Amino acid sequence: MLRNVVLVLLLSLLICSCGSKTYTGESLGDEEKIIVGVLYFERNSNNEALEPYRTGLTDMFITKLQNMPELRVVEREKLDKIMGEFELSEMGAIDPETAQKIGRLLGAQALYYGSFTAMGNQICLNGHFTRVETGEFLFSSDNLCELSDKNLFKMVDKVSKDIGTKIKANHKELVADLLYSKGKTAEENNDNENALQYYQKALMYCPSHSSSQKAFARLNS
Repeated sequence: MLRNVVLVLLLSLLICSCGSKTYTGESLGDEEKIIVGVLYFERNSNNEALEPYRTGLTDMFITKLQNMPELRVVEREKLDKIMGEFELSEMGAIDPETAQKIGRLLGAQALYYGSFTAMGNQICLNGHFTRVETGEFLFSSDNLCELSDKNLFKMVDKVSKDIGTKIKANHKELVADLLYSKGKTAEENNDNENALQYYQKALMYCPSHSSSQKAFARLNS
């Protein structure tokens, strides 16, 4: 009982002394930027002429998101490797549980994926932006545009801005996810000292981060 009280006091002191930090992307080091993965999109159409858009849309989003200073985007080569190793490159619809698994394999804190279909001379993109640690959807949206390069670029630009908005709104939690992930890796390598430092830093960004709270308490038991 006394040990539990001490742990609660330690955690409270840590949170009160550090506060809940708010950081902009420009103030983060490269090792603390949010890692985002963009998966290949499912083609919900019998029109095989649309097949290139599965990877084409992914490349467009990767290029657009790479310009955001608070992000690091998973490169296409790493995505290909993960999808190939786990035989996911030819899969159909990706359910949230599978998306969360892929996101963790990619080392990402957030993931954008979905499907597209043709509607006459238009294309409809249904996408989900997901927080990998919890599996929650940060947003889902349907976007419709004419099937032309110009309009596709406009659509990708709009969705990318929506992603940027959600990143900023959830930035503290996502940075805490990143630091917690680094702590878990250190702990798995029996480096409890560095693991504890990562968990503490995660709580500096987001005192309510439950996974880091539990890990911090566990290593102090």
